[in-house]
This record gives sequence, C-alpha cells and structure tokens, in this order.
Amino acid sequence: MRYGFMGMAMPLIMDKTIYTFLRNYGIEVTSDIKNRIRKEYKEIVARTPALGKGNSLTSILYIGCYLISFYKAAPDIIDEKCFEGLVRFLCDEMVRREKETDGAFSEKSIRTREEAARKSQTSVYEMDWKSTFRRIDKDNYEFTYTKCGLCELGKREGCFHLIKYLCMTDFISFDKGGAKLVRNHTLANGDEYCDFHVSRKEIK
Repeated sequence: MRYGFMGMAMPLIMDKTIYTFLRNYGIEVTSDIKNRIRKEYKEIVARTPALGKGNSLTSILYIGCYLISFYKAAPDIIDEKCFEGLVRFLCDEMVRREKETDGAFSEKSIRTREEAARKSQTSVYEMDWKSTFRRIDKDNYEFTYTKCGLCELGKREGCFHLIKYLCMTDFISFDKGGAKLVRNHTLANGDEYCDFHVSRKEIK
C-alpha cells in the first residue's frame, strides 16, 4: 500500500492515546522507541498489498498495520499481554469519545456492506475480505466473512495471534451505531468464518 494521506493519518489520530496507555502501563516512551515504531509502521504499510481503489475496508487495514507495528518494533517491551491491554484501552476510548447514532442501520451503511459483499466474491486482491450479506428485516441483518484482511496481515507479519484482540472493537462500533452484535465464530480464533448477527438496539 502507499503510505499517503491515510497512512499519515493513523499516527496523527492514534499516537496520543496509544502512548498514554504505554506510559500508564509503565513503559518509558523514548524517542528511540517512537522512531522504531514509526519506521516499522511505514515498512509494514509498504510491503502490504493494496485493496484497490475505493475499497471501504482500506482504513481497517491501515489501522492493523499501525497497531501491529508497536508489537513488531519492540516485542521485548510491548508483549502480547501489553498489546491486549493497548487494544482494550482503545476500546475504552471509543466508548468515551464516540457518540451514539443509528448509523449501523442507515441505508448508506447497509448498501455499502451489500456492495462490498458483492464485489468481494470476485476480488483479486490478496488482502481483501470475502463476505456475504443478507437483510432479514428493517431491524436485523447478518453478514459472514470467510476471509479477513486483518487475518491475512497477521499471517504475513507473523502476528496472527494478535488479531483476535482487534476483533473486540467490532462490538463497540456496532453498539455506538445503535446495534447489538452477536458473533459466535471468528477467523481470528481459528474458525472457518466470522458470523455477524446485527440487530437494532431497543430504544430506552
């Protein structure tokens, strides 16, 4: 992938939160560590195949590159336990910062998922997600991934064991979008698919 605007945006958006967690975790955040992480991030982005123009999941792949770079740049300092805590801290920040909407059930959101599922069936991109999508009724839909770009990234970078932690953010994203997510299987846990069952949250 090209580093470009999206590549530059991830550190600008997330550095403050991540480094706050690391300091609270007891890690001395030196200029050397920051430089190693930034260098690793750029290298991961450069060697990660792109998803093609207009793919709605491209930003997710950049986020994966960014987070994995912390572990790969300093595995002696940022181990798996620390990485899990880092992602949980990000989840807490998502809960604190994001406003609740009904975005998960907007027509635009649903059509984007439908279109992505349709295109994924013939995608030739190595890192692309492959999915199916089904509307059930106005308050429920489901989609299934049989291939996940983040899982492919984890395998390429020798960090597949970390991907399961990134999956936690899905529950918060849907919750903030006015939906309840139920998922019984995930590729990151070694299952053959990820099954997303999404229902509109009850209005309190």
